[in-house]
Amino acid sequence: MLKKSLLVCLSIASFSCFAATPTSLSLFQTVNERLSYMEDVALYKAQHHKAIEDLPREAVVISKAGESAQKYQLNKASIENFTAAQISVAKAIQYRYRADLLSKPTDSKPRDLTTVIRPALIQLNNELNKNLSTYLASGHKITQNDWPEFKDTLDNHYISESDKRMLFTALEKIKR
Repeated sequence: MLKKSLLVCLSIASFSCFAATPTSLSLFQTVNERLSYMEDVALYKAQHHKAIEDLPREAVVISKAGESAQKYQLNKASIENFTAAQISVAKAIQYRYRADLLSKPTDSKPRDLTTVIRPALIQLNNELNKNLSTYLASGHKITQNDWPEFKDTLDNHYISESDKRMLFTALEKIKR
């Protein structure tokens, strides 16, 4: 009976190890999901007469990303660089969307920046750092071979090819 119980536990543990290893696609989808909030951010800021660029808030986001990196044994500087790249692309999306609002106003209500969007972005950043750490620790790396999948996964039409390239280059440089 003890042998059977031990065998069942080991089987479950081994299967859960395989299931827990993220794929490059799942990492790219998390980046895409984070960027999917940016039109709501832009609309919220437009409706509340807030500037897109908020350097003090950006510094907080980068600092928190660095803290999260250390928690997950990732190189702090590489995560901070990647986060800065994400912020740059996020601002580009917001500026482009706000420009479209000049000729195509909307009555849409954005999700609330403080109670909905920021908590979701924090959760996504932590999830991404955790999954990047697991992915890298399992011997995987983001390489140029992943570029086509990354490029195709980011589906926001306000993201340019050069935005994607900047993000991918920063992602490639993340280390444990």
